[in-house]
Amino acid sequence: MSILALALLTAAPASAPTIPEPKPSEMTASEIRAHNKSLDRNDPYFIKCVRQADTGSLVGRRPVCRTNERWALLEKAARASTDQLAADMTTNSHASGN
Repeated sequence: MSILALALLTAAPASAPTIPEPKPSEMTASEIRAHNKSLDRNDPYFIKCVRQADTGSLVGRRPVCRTNERWALLEKAARASTDQLAADMTTNSHASGN
């Protein structure tokens, strides 16, 4: 095997151009639709909007828009927090003597 072939095999693959993460909070609804038009629904930068209830209101709702990547990070953090709480409750329970 030639040195050139070996260098080509070990070289890092050409990376795709990096696109800055969009900031949905600074975008209008039409800008979000235009941004999402060119992306697959599973793309990390696809923006997903959810209507969440306003704290203290029974009828007020506001849209919360984040990228799939941000939604996944929030879900991961919430799961880790819940798992830690469950572990703390199990290991520090009254029955265990702590």
